[in-house]
Amino acid sequence: MSTPFIVSEIGQLRTVMVHRPGIEIARITPENKEALLFDDLLWLERAQEEHDIFAEMLRSRGAEVLLFEDLLSDVLEDEAVRGSLIDSVLNPARVGPRVADTMRMALRERPVEEVRDILIGGLLESELEEWGVDHLFADLVADRFHYVLRPLPNLLFMRDNAAWIGNGLVKSVLSTPARQAESTLVRAVYDHHPLFSQLEAPVWFGDGPDERFPASIEGGDVLVLSETTVMIGLGERTAPAAVEILAANLFERSAVERVIVVHLRKERAVMHLDTVFTMVDENKFNVFPGILDGVDVHVIRPGATRPLEIETCDNLESALRVALDHDDLEFIPTGGDAIGRLREQWDDGNNTFAVAPGVVIAYRRNQETNRRLRDHGIEVLELDASELGRGRGGSRCMTQPILRGALS
Repeated sequence: MSTPFIVSEIGQLRTVMVHRPGIEIARITPENKEALLFDDLLWLERAQEEHDIFAEMLRSRGAEVLLFEDLLSDVLEDEAVRGSLIDSVLNPARVGPRVADTMRMALRERPVEEVRDILIGGLLESELEEWGVDHLFADLVADRFHYVLRPLPNLLFMRDNAAWIGNGLVKSVLSTPARQAESTLVRAVYDHHPLFSQLEAPVWFGDGPDERFPASIEGGDVLVLSETTVMIGLGERTAPAAVEILAANLFERSAVERVIVVHLRKERAVMHLDTVFTMVDENKFNVFPGILDGVDVHVIRPGATRPLEIETCDNLESALRVALDHDDLEFIPTGGDAIGRLREQWDDGNNTFAVAPGVVIAYRRNQETNRRLRDHGIEVLELDASELGRGRGGSRCMTQPILRGALS
């Protein structure tokens, strides 16, 4: 793999990380789905088939596809890393002292795949007896969903737990308890896997003393528009403190000169910026109409007399025209009538993922939005994803780009 480098949303995709859904998806139930941030139950085998097709679509366009679960297995082969991860995830604060002591010792001797599946898939109350914990004590320490260690089904959405900007990494601080253990596993891959551990890549966010919860930031809110411009959504998952800290770090140590901040409504339908806005070509964007005029927009720049200078913009369109130095920007609205637009935005019609300039992967179900994209000259590769779509994340959500080619 070549050195990670991301200076656009649309450059030719070279390397990308995804996570094929596994046992963690099968452990979503009607009772726990909201706690695990899901609105519906997924049929695992069908979701895996759809994800395999998705990964093959990425490969067919020239991308190297890295599977997160394989990378995690690789780092677990190192006994020291395995022990550290087990201790970190199965800590007394999360599972209680007795279970932590029992499982920490036992897992050090188990096969890598078994350790990986527990770290990702969680641990049920009913499974503790085979590890030497009696069933009455297991009943005492389990949560109301009968989990001692909750699964991580949101790993399907690799976009959120880290993001590359230029040659550096944002180690996300995830905003919800259901996802916080993801950060531990993803950081282990970046810190210890041979593909990354020798890179000495700068870390723009996530390692500093103040770069921790509640200063949360998730990759679905981070769009790299050019080498000098980053756009960040400020909503239910990304906090103002994180934006301020990240902007200051980027201005001090990277080529970024401008951060566009978009204030989002804090609601389920607008979970991240990329649920309402994605870049599909050098001057074209797939947008939910209300984002253009119905939100507050600020631009942060390095200050002459203070660390940051902040400017209020009339709207998102005016901020983008200045930032990208384009007078011919095209904003392609979500397809359908008033009801149809709401349905297609909910079904991730705006969450498209560019594999090259003017070429995107989108869910087939969003027919009207896909038609509008084609009418504007965009090649749309449609993914039939009836099960993946139940997870409330589209093609961009499922990808963590690591390397893109430079725009000509």
